[in-house]
Amino acid sequence: MKNNEIKLPNIWGQGACFSYSGLNGENTFTNSLVGYLLGDCIGVEFKTPVRSYIKFKLKDTQNVLYDIVTSDLIKAYTVDMDENEHVFNMMYASENTVVVKATNRVSMRIDFDEEMNVEERNGVKIYTRDELKFAYYDKIDGETVQMAFSYGENADKNVLSAVNIDTDAIAKERIAFYEKLERPVFKDEDEERLYYKCFSVMKSMIYSPEEPIKTYWTTPDRHPHKKMWLWDSAYHSVGMKYISQEMGENTIRALFCGQHEDGYISHSISPLGIQEGVTQPPLLAWAVYELYKEFKNDSFVVEAFDKLEGYLKWDMQNRDLNKNGLLEWIINEEGPENVHCRAGESGMDNTPRFDGESRADSIDFSAFMANEARCLSKLAKIIGYEDKAKEWNDIFENLKAKINAFLWDEEDKFYYDKRLKDGTFIKVKSVASFLTLFAGVCDAEKAEYMVEHLKNPNEFGTPFMIPTVSADDKTYKTMDMFRGTVWLNFNYLIAQGLEAYGYNELAAEIKEKTVEMIKKWYLSDGVVYEFYDSRDKVSPNRLSRKGPAMQPYMQDIKVNSVRDFSWGSCFVVDIISKRKSL
Repeated sequence: MKNNEIKLPNIWGQGACFSYSGLNGENTFTNSLVGYLLGDCIGVEFKTPVRSYIKFKLKDTQNVLYDIVTSDLIKAYTVDMDENEHVFNMMYASENTVVVKATNRVSMRIDFDEEMNVEERNGVKIYTRDELKFAYYDKIDGETVQMAFSYGENADKNVLSAVNIDTDAIAKERIAFYEKLERPVFKDEDEERLYYKCFSVMKSMIYSPEEPIKTYWTTPDRHPHKKMWLWDSAYHSVGMKYISQEMGENTIRALFCGQHEDGYISHSISPLGIQEGVTQPPLLAWAVYELYKEFKNDSFVVEAFDKLEGYLKWDMQNRDLNKNGLLEWIINEEGPENVHCRAGESGMDNTPRFDGESRADSIDFSAFMANEARCLSKLAKIIGYEDKAKEWNDIFENLKAKINAFLWDEEDKFYYDKRLKDGTFIKVKSVASFLTLFAGVCDAEKAEYMVEHLKNPNEFGTPFMIPTVSADDKTYKTMDMFRGTVWLNFNYLIAQGLEAYGYNELAAEIKEKTVEMIKKWYLSDGVVYEFYDSRDKVSPNRLSRKGPAMQPYMQDIKVNSVRDFSWGSCFVVDIISKRKSL
């Protein structure tokens, strides 16, 4: 086995994303070939309109040793019966072409979920069905074979050129991406591999510009979500800034490409269009302020300010039905089509807060908005908009007062949503209430009460803090998305809030446990998951996601906890990078 100076990820994991990155060249929403590593053999499933697969047959081989397993480069060695190692490398040559270099003891098989028309032209196998086109070609040179698989209109031309490219040069270029990154101090080699695995995930989620999105942009995962999402992009900026200042800022700048004249920003945007009428938690002013703290780029603040202000005013004008200053999510009608997503724009699709409920003053929406007002006030002050700074600080103070006056339950010492129809509390203790710490709206006494709830093992102090609902809630045992699992975005924001209130040890405990849990399941399964078991008992792959998890994992039939999820990777990178000491 060869060893790199830096310890790059080297675990083959079923469902790990294998795809091209906009950082390497053109990588479009409409044409890119997106794959996921298989679990029952060495191969890749591609999410093409007719599912396509490459699978490898290994002759006279007793093992495969992985040196590097990243989103667009796999360097491995097949081991023969005499313990000799033979090269087996797989990588992307372009957004829709994969090339493999190996010894002639390795052969590639192409499979499809549906019957395809097959023909051979000058040694190139061409597979077609309706408007779809795939191609395969290999070139043998002594004991070495270079194989290529491509998808798209020019697939046959792509494979002919791919079998002649210098795969060693491509591999060197891909590795150089990681070598140029900041290298913090790691607890151990496993944590170092996780750190670079997270960059690999982040890198795979970057698209190149494609109208109407005029800049590089990001997606939470290449399947099933694929589009750009509002609050996801804010979270992505936390990690993308470690790739470059430009990439960090572009994750936010890209969202403005879909902004309406009235300030509205949809919850999802893609080159195919914008979904109307639904938004997502406001975090963009926070993200811009976090980027400013890192880079002190006044011009980006000036560029973003009016757009941020327009979006926040849209929220306040369109998500406050009773005009009391507190904000409400749109809640869908109860029905079979909405059973798993009553309030999609909240980002917490199936939280029990919305079970059987209609519109309510929402603790998380109001807290997010309070924090956005506070951040926008700070941004205004930075660029000399003194009147705007006062205006938005007044909005923050007003929201802070109303949250404490109307959404604090003195009996339970906890914040809740409140029904518009009768003014009663929706007494579901959820992670959403701790965003009051993140937003800085608690006084010292209320902050202390909230910390007590956080630390209570019967509520939120579970083996892996912080579950999305309290452990004593009747829905907790289902472990279904927002019904008891741990979502890393909430852990990250709440830890930031705890630090602001001086609870530094608890914040550090939550952050370090978060990294340890992601590392644990990366080492086991080879992927970074969307959410995790707060009981620390089972792999996230076995947790429910809008219904019981399907085994074995078949993503096109039933999505379990999404694998190689981008914002979790971003938070890991930031936590490790910002450690003050080990």
